[in-house]
Amino acid sequence: MNTTSLLWTTSGPDTASHLSSGLMNSTAVAGPDMTMALQLHYIMSAIVGPILCILGFIGNLFSVAVWCRPSMKSSTARYLTGQALADILVLLMFLVCDSAQAWSPNIIYSLSYGIFFSYIGYPTLFFAVVLSVWITVGLTVDRYIMVCWITSSKKYCNEKRAYLGLALITINSFIINLPHFASFVHVTPEDTPTNSSTEPQQTFRMTEFGGGAGGQFYEFWIHCIILILIPWVSVLTMNIMIIRKIGQSNKKTADRKSRDSVKKCRQSENQITRLLLTVTFAFLVFIGLQCIIQCFEMQKPEWADRAQVSSAFAFAKTGIVFNSSLNFVFYCLSGRRFRKEFLRLFGLVKKDAHSSSNEDRTRSSTKRSTSSTGM
Repeated sequence: MNTTSLLWTTSGPDTASHLSSGLMNSTAVAGPDMTMALQLHYIMSAIVGPILCILGFIGNLFSVAVWCRPSMKSSTARYLTGQALADILVLLMFLVCDSAQAWSPNIIYSLSYGIFFSYIGYPTLFFAVVLSVWITVGLTVDRYIMVCWITSSKKYCNEKRAYLGLALITINSFIINLPHFASFVHVTPEDTPTNSSTEPQQTFRMTEFGGGAGGQFYEFWIHCIILILIPWVSVLTMNIMIIRKIGQSNKKTADRKSRDSVKKCRQSENQITRLLLTVTFAFLVFIGLQCIIQCFEMQKPEWADRAQVSSAFAFAKTGIVFNSSLNFVFYCLSGRRFRKEFLRLFGLVKKDAHSSSNEDRTRSSTKRSTSSTGM
């Protein structure tokens, strides 16, 4: 039985996991195409994925440090801090649950690893993925209210509400992910039949629920469609409305003179909005690709080429790692304020009295000027 990257595989023709590629059955499919698919999965799990994870760890830690600075205090910063922490957990679980099996295939014969994978690693990875996805939704809702529901932004877009939103998202993500704690079970030597071969046996296997009709229903309809596709559609819809509202507001104020403080406030809010749009559109691309190919993999249509689907998923599964690793890069590229605070974190940019006074005035006038700026 091929155990390469078990997290992304299924253990039988009727079993499924949300991020499965079916490689454990792929040995039955002969030909160079499937060999190439296996090689792509190894490259993504053992080389590309770990490199992204290491860079993502560093970037997310820097993001947390910047968003927690007093000068970045806002509901948006709290959501972005929560997302960075969730992404760190995604990357860590990817390394220990997927990359570790590619680096050291014999690890699946370790009883301690079998216990860890079954009851901690596997369910925690999916919890972290769902948490990261829905924090993105919460972040988009926060920005949508600030842009499109200006009169309600003061009431709903504050740190207290952000903490409450993060708490609710975390609790709900854990509860909805509970079935993954019943998807795998560890296997001890006592559980191995006495007439079995002398070859080492892997120390974890899918449960009857994980490999049965109930597990398939949960993975496809609950986890993939409701917990992944619905957030994707929601983020896309709100982003379209945000862009439309920004265009309308900018058109109204294009020919109208404004005070310097109002202009600076609008520019600051526009920068934050552009930053968040960059992050959320990256989410739409990476998660959307993974979700589409995952649907092909789980439904297994007869007309689809098995090797091609498996090869495509070798890239698609890494989309989750890309999504959790590149936010720091997007912050630096699209957020001038973030870049400045990041440099100040290392003392590379000194905050003079003039710029400090301007920032204080801008922050104090943010709520007053949103109605006139459309932000």
